[in-house]
Amino acid sequence: MKTDPFAPIGGDPSPQKNKPLWSAVTPVPSDAPPAPEQHPRLGKPAGRWIYRDQNGELLGYVNRFNQQDGKQFRPLVLFSPEAGGVPQWRWESWPAPRPLYGLDRLAGSRLAPVIVCEGEKSADAAGRLAPDHAATTSPNGSKSAAKADWRPLRGRKVIIWPDADKPGGEFAEMVAGLARDAGAISVSIITPPDGAPEGWDAADAEHDGWTISQTAALINAAVPFAQAEAQFSSSSDMPGRKRAPAQRDSLMRLTEFCDLWHSRDGEGFITIPVQGHRENWPIRSRQLKNWLSARAFEEMGIAPGAQAIEDTLRVLEARAVNEGEARTPWMRTGQRDGRIYIDLCDAAWRAVEVSQNGWQLIERHTLPFIRSSSMRALPEPEAGESIDLLRQFVNTAREADFMLSVAWLLAALAGRGPFPILMVQGEQGTGKSTFARILRALVDPNGAPHRQLPRDIRDFAVAAANALVLSFDNISSIDPEISDMLCRAATGSGFAARTLHTDRDETIINLSNPIILNGIPALSERADLADRTITIHLKPIAASDRQTEAELWENWAASAPRVLGALLDGLSAGLRNLASTHLPEKPRLADFALWVTACEAGLGWEPGSFMAEYMDNRRTAADSAFESDPIAVAIHELAKRHSASGWHGSPTELLDALNMQASEAVKRARAWPVTAQGLGNRLERAAPLLRARGVHFQRKHSGTRTYTIWTERPETGAPGP
Repeated sequence: MKTDPFAPIGGDPSPQKNKPLWSAVTPVPSDAPPAPEQHPRLGKPAGRWIYRDQNGELLGYVNRFNQQDGKQFRPLVLFSPEAGGVPQWRWESWPAPRPLYGLDRLAGSRLAPVIVCEGEKSADAAGRLAPDHAATTSPNGSKSAAKADWRPLRGRKVIIWPDADKPGGEFAEMVAGLARDAGAISVSIITPPDGAPEGWDAADAEHDGWTISQTAALINAAVPFAQAEAQFSSSSDMPGRKRAPAQRDSLMRLTEFCDLWHSRDGEGFITIPVQGHRENWPIRSRQLKNWLSARAFEEMGIAPGAQAIEDTLRVLEARAVNEGEARTPWMRTGQRDGRIYIDLCDAAWRAVEVSQNGWQLIERHTLPFIRSSSMRALPEPEAGESIDLLRQFVNTAREADFMLSVAWLLAALAGRGPFPILMVQGEQGTGKSTFARILRALVDPNGAPHRQLPRDIRDFAVAAANALVLSFDNISSIDPEISDMLCRAATGSGFAARTLHTDRDETIINLSNPIILNGIPALSERADLADRTITIHLKPIAASDRQTEAELWENWAASAPRVLGALLDGLSAGLRNLASTHLPEKPRLADFALWVTACEAGLGWEPGSFMAEYMDNRRTAADSAFESDPIAVAIHELAKRHSASGWHGSPTELLDALNMQASEAVKRARAWPVTAQGLGNRLERAAPLLRARGVHFQRKHSGTRTYTIWTERPETGAPGP
């Protein structure tokens, strides 16, 4: 597989970064003798051009001599001395592969398109006429182009500006093939303007007074090399003509210098260099199909057929899985080498890097971020603001609610699961939907900020695979099956289903998502769900404090960058303090509690303040879950009545005992079991709630199943009978 045309920036550095692209040419040492001013036979040169490497070090000179029999080019090269000898300048060229002219300019403008001219004088002129381009040529005239090293054009957009004559056309065709073979992402050839004299070139254009805008128009009209090639392919009844290559082969050539890789689940991905940055897309994505179609039209002037695109994708997928590197794709956030990376999701594919020493924007990187079509851009963060700026946009009822909301943001931005589920409660008119949208806008903005809670597990898994944050709006109840799915997504799990149109293959979706739920009633009716939640309450918004949607979002757009910057300060503090942070007690979701505690200093919070509020919130949630569980309440009452000696009996006897003490309204509820087996399942779920209140049970199998239920002895706290 070809290497990536862009040197890694913001990722793993290449060990070959400073090595010259050619092996036969080395820079002239600083203590070398001065170059001679004239040739012993040809005299003083009419022109001299300096060749430098990509670091600006001198490699040698190319000299032009005007003679009666025409012009001559004699490079002046410092050859290494023989053993014990003295370095000597020689009027002969470098051994192949020879360096290109202006390598230092090419390296200094790595994102600029490259103009290749026929000769150094024309290259210099082209560089002045097209200052947003980098200009180059090969040494020793047009017929020596094949002896040059064209690898510096890898990953570049190349425009060839030949002389307006037959040798110029031959030079253009030769260089076009060499540039494409070297890895240029596109190659075009300039057509001389109508009426241009024989031999007209960039130097003549400059002499004629051409402007930058005239030159830009000429460059924009350049013909793609692949399209020019296609003009020479025709049907077999025209002797000497080549047959047109298959569209599939042409499309594969467009991806030659893309990076192919796969996830550990076997999904193929492609990394594409686009306008100076890198984009990562699933090979089967709509984005890659659109890119292939656009490039094919741009390079070859064709609209590829559906079958050609399908064949290309199939080959790319096979190569990505069988030849590509295995990597873990990141959705919005990722971690590497003790740093947190956040995808801004903007058009330039920029990211934020958070380290122990702070945070910074990185323009170019090799991070494996992937995106879905519904993802939207985060604001560009700004430093210097306190997290208190967020208060004016959220109407939390208490200080604890604000603190816990920020804690959820810190966990979500860091991508550090397991994640607590954020349950937002409040009466009508408290702005629950707006609150959830603002929080999501600081982590994972989306084209659909809120969604209806799916009732199908497959739909839930698909939604989780296409976003980091899941936000579900206006919930009145949660089915048990979806409740289990929410728990699995928060703490990390997997979803597997048979791949469509196959008998044996599985599609695996790894779930690990921050989740927001909002609704008016209490949502933590199940103990396992309550154990994974942070419940916050919003207060009613006074009529005098209400804003229009336009006012709210205008103010938020101005403040969001600074709020995000304050959160990034908290993340940096978390990385700095995590190793030295310890919890006096480890609750459920202990990783979340430890992480937010480590972040406290970066937010200006008092040490331990978050943990105190978090534990209080957990106790409240547990109480709510207990009160919502009729079996837990009934078992607790039964245990209190038998506190002296405990209760002992079969599952059927236990159900009868509970039915005797429960009201008719409770027994008619859907949550009330009607069989002994159903009671056993509900009892297992209620066990954590009962233990928190000193009630224990034990199930035995000694011929017949029996339950023993008891309470702890008040004087010792030890279990009773």
